[in-house]
Formats: sequence, structure tokens, C-alpha cells
Amino acid sequence: MPFRRPVTIMRMLYHALYWSIGYAVTLSQFKRALADYPGTDLLYLVNTHHFLSTLLSFGLLGYIVIPYILYHERTMKKRVAMLMGACVIYYALLSVNTYVLLRYVEAHFSNLPPYLARRVTMFSAAHWYDYVIDPSIAFFIYGHFISYLTIPLLIKAVRDGYARSRLQQQAEKKRRQLEYDKLALENEGIVKDLHFLRQQINPHFLLNAFNNIYTMIHRKDGRAADTLVNLSTLMRYTLYRTGNDFVPLSDELTFINGYIDMERIRHSRTDAVSCQLPYASTELKQWQVPPLLLVTFIENAFKHGLNAVYEGGWVRISLSTNPSEGRLTLSVVNNRPETPPAPKEGGLGLANARRRLALLFSPQEYELIIKDQPDQFVVWLSIPLRHVGETIETTKRTYEHAHPMLTH
Repeated sequence: MPFRRPVTIMRMLYHALYWSIGYAVTLSQFKRALADYPGTDLLYLVNTHHFLSTLLSFGLLGYIVIPYILYHERTMKKRVAMLMGACVIYYALLSVNTYVLLRYVEAHFSNLPPYLARRVTMFSAAHWYDYVIDPSIAFFIYGHFISYLTIPLLIKAVRDGYARSRLQQQAEKKRRQLEYDKLALENEGIVKDLHFLRQQINPHFLLNAFNNIYTMIHRKDGRAADTLVNLSTLMRYTLYRTGNDFVPLSDELTFINGYIDMERIRHSRTDAVSCQLPYASTELKQWQVPPLLLVTFIENAFKHGLNAVYEGGWVRISLSTNPSEGRLTLSVVNNRPETPPAPKEGGLGLANARRRLALLFSPQEYELIIKDQPDQFVVWLSIPLRHVGETIETTKRTYEHAHPMLTH
């Protein structure tokens, strides 16, 4: 819909005041021009005709023609053409209006004052093309009508421009508020999702650990007590150190080593588990990774690989960091049992890991390759390392990924 300012009582009063003043001003001007004519009939006829013509022109141009041309979606070339056409038509209507007035005055009034007598003679003797080429006619029409429209049309243009600007600012403010509210809801959803995923990971890991300890107790293995102490340390980490989206890499490596050591206790073969992890040095404390993300893939390899293969099972784990590029790479490979195990409840590990990766990183930041082969299962993951001093804005990254045209 075209732009329209609301009609208010104050606006109507301003219009009434302005046009009343305009009527009084033109009346005083015509009094001087028609001073030689006795009586007031001709004076009020000419002034009222001028007033009504000007008021009608203002309403037609200011509220219909100009808004129709300017306030609709059009090309600049089409707008210019329409404006030129409107000017030609309006000038033609004013010419006819002036001609009709002067012929009426000539027919109904005698002994006209010089001001009107000259105009009556000029318009009566003019041919149609004189209205285009005769400057005297054009100047009279301009001075008698068009000049009086300049000020009210300019005032309306300024007021409309100001109102349109305010309206656009309010619309932009509302759009930004809606965008902010949407972003806040997305942020709240992301936080809840990550918290929910962590709550799923912790009990899942705890259940597997208790199964391991139960197996050793059932075998009357003296290492069960050491395993239980190790589990206590690991659970303390999961309970008190994993509340944030990112934790120091050194702490996560200590946790992964403890988990792998606990799994090694279950298996007598020394070659069953091959592990290459960097030492959890002080230098690695400056880097951060998502908590309990990497161990999800390692846990999955033990659960569905080594622990499911009764003879000859193995797991190969390799983790490396590249501080210069700020990246971490994890490779986990395990062999598969010859007979696929019966379906079990769960399967949350890999699904949760995929979901967390999607929430924490954009697709350009990480790479996850999973190969489910007949004889082995391969996981290869590459993620960026976050510096401890770096501000992590999970929502911002997710928003930039969802709206690339707004952020690039």
C-alpha cells in the first residue's frame, strides 16, 4: 500500500488555518488589482475561483498524482516520464480553467478593470498552440495558479519525507528486535541442546564404566579397586569440569588417558589397544576443545569393537595437534566382529557427537569422516582448537552459518 500519513485533528486544524490565511492574502492582492471596478461581486468571484482551483490542485497533486508516481515501486525512467506527463496534463487543465473563467467574466461583467481586460483579450485571441509557445500566457497561468502551490506542496513533501523516515526507522527497529528475539531463542535452544547432550553422555559413559568394574569383580580381579579409583577421578572431571562448551585440552587429554587405562585393565593382551596421544603438558592448557566429545568416538570403538570381538579384537587410537594451524585431528579404528551383534538400546554416542559438532562449529570449521567397512570401523575427525583467551560465541557462529547473506 502507498504511504499515507494519519489524519489527525491537529493536522486538519493546521490545514484550515493555512488555507484561511491563503484566502485572506489573495483577497487583499485582488483588491488592489481590481480596485478600478465598483462593487465586490467580481472580486469575490475571481478570488473564490482562484482559491478553489488552488485547493483542488493541491489535493489532486499532493494526495493522488504525486504519491501514485513516487510511492510505488517503479524505475526512475518511468517515474520521470509519468511526472512529465502529469505536468503536461495539469498545465492543459489550468489553461482550460483560466479560459473558461475569463470568458465567463467577459460575458457577465462590463467595463472590466485593466488587469482583467488585458487577460481576456489575450486569451480570447489566442490559438491553441499559443498556450504552448506564448510566454505571456504561460507566465500568467504560472503566476495565477502554480506559484501558489509551490509552498504547500513543499511543506507536504518535507512532512511526508520526515514521516516516511520515522516509519522506516520504526520498521527497521522492529525488524532488528524480532531478529534479536529470534537469535535469543536460538541461543536458548542451543544452550539447552548442549546441556541435554552432555547429560546424555555422562550417564552413558558411567553405565559402561560400571559394567567394566562389574566384570572385574565377577572375575575376582584385584585391579577392580584401582579401576574404581580411576573411575572416581573421571567422574569428578565429568561432574565439575565439563559445564562449559570448551575445556582446556590438557584436562581433556588427562581424562582420555584415564579412560583408556581403565579399558586396558579389562584386556590381558598388550597389543589390543594401540594409543598415540600427546602428553598433557602445560603448553596444551592454552588450547580448548569441547568436553567429552573426543572420548565419545573412543568409547564407541571399545564398545562395538574390542569388547564385542571375543578373539583378536583391537583398537587403534591416534590424536595429534597442530598449534600453528590451531587444529586437532583424531583417528579411531577398530575391527568388527565376524557376526554382527544383536541390536541394543542406545546408539546415542555418535548421534550426540554429530549434533554437538553441528551446534558448536560451522560446517567449514570441522570435518568428520566415518567409514563403516565390513572388517573395521573408521572414524576421522578434525576440529579447530580454541585459544583459552578467545571468546567463544557459539550462537554467533550458528547464526552466521544460518544467515550467510546477513553476515558476509
